[in-house]
Amino acid sequence: MVGGYRIGMHFLASALRFLEPRVDDDFVDRLHYLYTSTMVLMFAVLVSAKQYVGHPIECFVPAQFTRAMEQYTENYCWVQNTYWVPFQDLIPHRLDDRERRQIGYYQWVPFVLAVAALMFHIPSSVWRMLAGQSGLNAGLVLQLACGEQNVDPLVRDKTVDIVARHIDDALMYQREHGARRNSVYIFAVVRLGKFYGAYVSSVYIFIKALHLCNVVLQFMLLNSFLQTSDYPLFGAHVLYDLFMGREWRDSGKFPRVTLCDFEIRVLGNVHRHTVQCVLVINMLTEKIFIFLWLWLTVLALITALNLLFWFIALASGACRENFVSKHLDIQSDQIGRFTHRFLRSDGVFLLQMIASHAGNLMCAKVTEQLWLIFLRRSGKPVCDDKAEGSERTANDWESQTDGDKSSLKRNESWHETSLPPPMPSLPTRTHYV
Repeated sequence: MVGGYRIGMHFLASALRFLEPRVDDDFVDRLHYLYTSTMVLMFAVLVSAKQYVGHPIECFVPAQFTRAMEQYTENYCWVQNTYWVPFQDLIPHRLDDRERRQIGYYQWVPFVLAVAALMFHIPSSVWRMLAGQSGLNAGLVLQLACGEQNVDPLVRDKTVDIVARHIDDALMYQREHGARRNSVYIFAVVRLGKFYGAYVSSVYIFIKALHLCNVVLQFMLLNSFLQTSDYPLFGAHVLYDLFMGREWRDSGKFPRVTLCDFEIRVLGNVHRHTVQCVLVINMLTEKIFIFLWLWLTVLALITALNLLFWFIALASGACRENFVSKHLDIQSDQIGRFTHRFLRSDGVFLLQMIASHAGNLMCAKVTEQLWLIFLRRSGKPVCDDKAEGSERTANDWESQTDGDKSSLKRNESWHETSLPPPMPSLPTRTHYV
C-alpha cells in the first residue's frame, strides 16, 4: 500500500513538473505550454465533472414510462447522437434526413480538450529535447544568471565569470569541431547547425514556428470537431448571431433542446419513440468554445508577431551587432568581428535571453567578460587587471576611455563625490622701501 502510494505521488509530481515555467524561453512560449494548456485542461476537468457526475441530459418521456425506462432513455440518447430541428419546422419522416441533422460532438468534448492541452505542450517538450544537445546549457546558464544571490556584487562577479567561461568553452568547441568537419554537414551552405554557431537559435525559431502551426491546427480541428466546415470562422459566426439576436433555436449552434429516436422491443414487437431532450451541457460547452476561439485568434496573432521579432533579431547581422554594442557601450572596430566570428547567432541568442530574464546589468557584465576573452584571444591590448584573469573585485576597478585613458576607481560602497580643492589664496605683495 505504501509502495503504491509512493509510485502514485512520483507520477503525479512528474506530471506537475511539466506545468512548471522554464527560464530558457519567453512570455509567449509560456502562453502556449503553461497558461493555455493549463486553462484547456481545467475546461476538460470541468466538462467531465458535469458529464459524469451531474446530469448532462434530461429527456421528456411519455407518462407511462417508469423511472427505470426514463433513465434508460436518457442514457441511450446521451450515448447515441441526438439531432436538432428548428421549432418552426416539422420533424422529418425519413430516417436519413434525421441522421444528417445529428449532433455527435458533445460526448467527446472532455477528450478533445485534453488532447488540445497536450498538443500545446508538445513544442515545449521538443525544445527541451533539442536544446540540450547543443553544448550551450541555456537552462543552467539562465538559472545561474537569475539567482537571487546575484544581488551581492561579489557573488554576481563570480557568477558572471562562470557563465562567461561556460559560453566561451561551448562556442570554442563548436568552432574547432566545425572547422575539422566542415565538409560533413549539409547545412554548410546556409551556415546552420550546431557547429556553425546557429543551432540553438535555429531550433528556437523552429519551436516558434511550431507554436504557430499548432494554433492553426487547433483552428482546423475545432471546425472539424464541431462540424462547422461551412463556417470557417466559427466563433465569429456565433458572436454575430448573438449580436444580431439570433439564439440557438434559430442558428443551431450548441442547441439546448434536441430530439432523440429509440426503439423498445416489447413482447416481440418493436416500438419506436421520439422524445425531446435538453442538453444542459451545451450551455457550458458553448461558452468554452467561444472563449477558446477568441483566445486562439489572439494567441495566433501574438505568436506570429513574436516569431517575426525573433527571426529578425537572430537572422539580421545588423540587429545582432547593435544588441552587442549597446551592452558593451564602447566604440571599437572589432565589435563586428566579435559578434559574427566569436559569439555568432547562438552566443547572441543566449545574451538576449540573459537580458530578458536577468536584466540588462547582468547581460552587460557577461558581454563585457566575453569581450575581454575575445581581446586576449585576438592579441589586443587589455588593461592589467583584466588580463590577469578578468576577475574584478568589488573594491576597485579600472576602465579605459578612448580619449585620455584615465583610470577611475569605484569603491564597494557608494560615497558622495569629493568636493573640488579650494582655490589657492592670492599672494600678498610686499613693498620694500
